[in-house]
Amino acid sequence: MSGVADRIATRAVHAGHEPASHQGAAVPPLYASATFVAPDTATLEGLNDGSVRGYVYSRIRNPTVLAAEQRLASLEGAESAVLFSSGMAAVAGALAPLLAAGDELVATPDLYGGTLRYFTEVLPRQGVSVRLAASGAAEDVASCLSPATTVIYTETPTNPLLRIVDLAAMAGLARKHGARLVVDGTLGGPLNQTPLAQGADLVVHSASKYLNGHGDIIAGAVVGSRELTRRLRTLQQASGAILDPHPAWLLLRGMATYPLRMAQHNRGGEAVAAFLASHPKVLRVHYPGLASHPDHALACRQMTGFGGLMSFELADGVAARTVVDCTRLFGIGASLGGVESLISQPGNTSHHSVPTERRLAMGIAPGLVRISVGIEDPQDLIADLDQALAAIP
Repeated sequence: MSGVADRIATRAVHAGHEPASHQGAAVPPLYASATFVAPDTATLEGLNDGSVRGYVYSRIRNPTVLAAEQRLASLEGAESAVLFSSGMAAVAGALAPLLAAGDELVATPDLYGGTLRYFTEVLPRQGVSVRLAASGAAEDVASCLSPATTVIYTETPTNPLLRIVDLAAMAGLARKHGARLVVDGTLGGPLNQTPLAQGADLVVHSASKYLNGHGDIIAGAVVGSRELTRRLRTLQQASGAILDPHPAWLLLRGMATYPLRMAQHNRGGEAVAAFLASHPKVLRVHYPGLASHPDHALACRQMTGFGGLMSFELADGVAARTVVDCTRLFGIGASLGGVESLISQPGNTSHHSVPTERRLAMGIAPGLVRISVGIEDPQDLIADLDQALAAIP
């Protein structure tokens, strides 16, 4: 929408939509058509060569998907955004134009399990070498770089231990080395964290999470410069990992309330983390908003809010399973970032595909519990966790 104000809550509602262009519709319409007809051959030829603006086929371009991409780009302060059929499709799509056989990707070690699987099982088959740094510290990443490194990949905050990676330091490393910095910013989101402003080249999102927020779509996104997104969009059209118009329409709806929901996630997350940190049966809480978190100072510099995801350690796997099974408001589920609160053991959800030895080396022990705080009243969630912790034998 032209003339959209700078504040994120206003952009979340209006960006990407011009009512006058859609019969005055107050909200973006759903264009479910796979094919768009041209009035004549000359127009079709113009659409094909780009001299005429419009639509031909939804794998190439769709009005609803484009509106959602424009809204997300506005939220991120990016030139452009490209939506994908899932978060993992977005990871693959972001890397596709940056890596070729013989290249090397260097990544920080604390990554989502699906990303680790892609790095260890898929990229090597494409002739790409992957090196995992000893930690997320800049010096450990720097020690892994070689002349073949073309991409530095990181995730911050990490899932499930909520470690924070210094984005400015990573961006400096990438620039010095002539590499691109790709950041999974799913847990931070554009309200709490701005990786592009801190030097990232591309930011990846599982848009199924906080951006949509209602647990009813699978979607991914990549945001960045027009030059880079144009390259990955070309490859996306060839591979077909596009987002269907219907989930794009739901994503538009979700993004409209994103700032409101995220503010409540932040408030609830802080309250629940403080409760858990004070509980005698909880050994440790992983939440960057707590002063006890090893990256708290960095998080305060780099983020404006800490979100609703956290994990906490109990004595053993039996205690963890007891708490997970005894909660009443928290659903046992693998996702996060929705209006509803979820609970799980990362070993059998987000990092189930990671070998046991690797999980343990990452700090994902059997006694680790991860919770995604929704938008419910935090005191009700605290009461639920309190009674579940009391059930530990």
